[in-house]
Amino acid sequence: MCFGLLVCLATAGAAELRIELRDESNRPVAARLEVHGADGKMYQAEGSILSRRPGRSDAGSPYPRSFVVKGSATLAVPPGHCRIIAEHGLEYQRVVREVEVREAAPSKVELRLRPWIRMRERGWWSGDMHVHRPTADVPLLLDAEDLNLGVVFTMWNRQNQYAGRALPAEWTVKTGGWNWMTVTNAEDERGGGAWMFHGLREALGLDAVVAPGKPTTESWDPPGIDFVRKARSRKQGLFPWFDLEKPIWWEAPVMMALERPDSIGLLHNHYDQYGMYDNEAWGRKRDIDAFPGPQGFSDYSLELIYRYWNLGWLVPPSAGSASGVLPNPVGYNRMYVNLQGAFRVDKWYEALKAGRVMVSNGPVLFFDPKVEGGHLRGRIEAVSRDALDRVELVANGKVIQKWKPAGKRFRSALDLDVTPYSWVAARCHARNDATVRMAHTGPMQLPGKWDLRADAAYYRKWVEELQRNPKTPAESKAAELYRQALEVYRQLK
Repeated sequence: MCFGLLVCLATAGAAELRIELRDESNRPVAARLEVHGADGKMYQAEGSILSRRPGRSDAGSPYPRSFVVKGSATLAVPPGHCRIIAEHGLEYQRVVREVEVREAAPSKVELRLRPWIRMRERGWWSGDMHVHRPTADVPLLLDAEDLNLGVVFTMWNRQNQYAGRALPAEWTVKTGGWNWMTVTNAEDERGGGAWMFHGLREALGLDAVVAPGKPTTESWDPPGIDFVRKARSRKQGLFPWFDLEKPIWWEAPVMMALERPDSIGLLHNHYDQYGMYDNEAWGRKRDIDAFPGPQGFSDYSLELIYRYWNLGWLVPPSAGSASGVLPNPVGYNRMYVNLQGAFRVDKWYEALKAGRVMVSNGPVLFFDPKVEGGHLRGRIEAVSRDALDRVELVANGKVIQKWKPAGKRFRSALDLDVTPYSWVAARCHARNDATVRMAHTGPMQLPGKWDLRADAAYYRKWVEELQRNPKTPAESKAAELYRQALEVYRQLK
């Protein structure tokens, strides 16, 4: 019989499976587990943190029912062949163990989790900018995924964890030895797109915007930009931080023109561990013939960001998993920010603002370029848990150098003529048949002058399409914003 979240617990004829989890130093470690029983079902330990919160359907999900524990777990499973998968975040090897479970006596399995890279030792600190998990669960989730920073959304349309009271004065919480979470974060997710606010000091009132019974995706008024401006009117230093969740949203070009974000989602929640959501949800649809399938969706999403960078708007990339809403573990899509010295949340954001960032859901990149006499020099290094597929240098949306490495490590010196280009970034892909696994650096500005006309015309056409949206008629406030944004793109030459 299965209860709740289809957490399967064998009853009659059940066998006991005990799993012990140890790290590279033989200490008990937190990890995410998948247990696949002999009957083809997945099993989760009672009292553990489950992959999907109660009430959310698994229909159509590419992500299986995992669970998180620390140190050990005991499960009742059917006798026979059992497959166990253990993970401790991106930097640790994935452990897969096949065992025969017998009814006569408990079966005990010890799994040792070991790192294949330690980014912190190189000065790179990880974060996930899109977490929708209960704050009480987040400390163990961060520990299990070896994630330094989780940006947890406690305020949303129709939801406010702090309703009727002031937001906490301390918005950063240290949850473990190397783990922190932030808790005064809000998401405005409605018809025009999803706009993320980090480090609010006062609630924005998002939970009261959409009328009861009305789908949030049908709400376009008041425009999302109103809440961006409300948040920024109270800004102190870098906060509230404004992250544009992904570039496919209808009003993303309006935000970029009128209220440029502090970061933009490059590895966003449509990149999943066991599959891709290769559609635009309620955002602007892509040309499927030009960008087919999962890789086409990824290329399209990247192209939208590259076009903004071509316009001179070098907004740093961000990454987020939307764990708790979409079927991703916390930190599956993560970003690494390079810090000088000890970790602090504010220093992490400062380094991100400065562009010292790399996003990843698999491989990692180290890109150390400099420009001398119009030539790009320096070194590039890619490392992956799985075999690398390709490593590329991209300038103004064009691949200007490509390598096809053999194996999991790649290094090369750089010497390229970059005089025609205004920015350059590095990216790499790991081999995977089910999803897109990649790493991407932020853009580095180059002294070249780029012809902006094609990119500006692209977004002019987009905003002109938006002007025909019947949900934002000509007399609406949104329509006036579209006219202003259109004028910005017309002025770009």
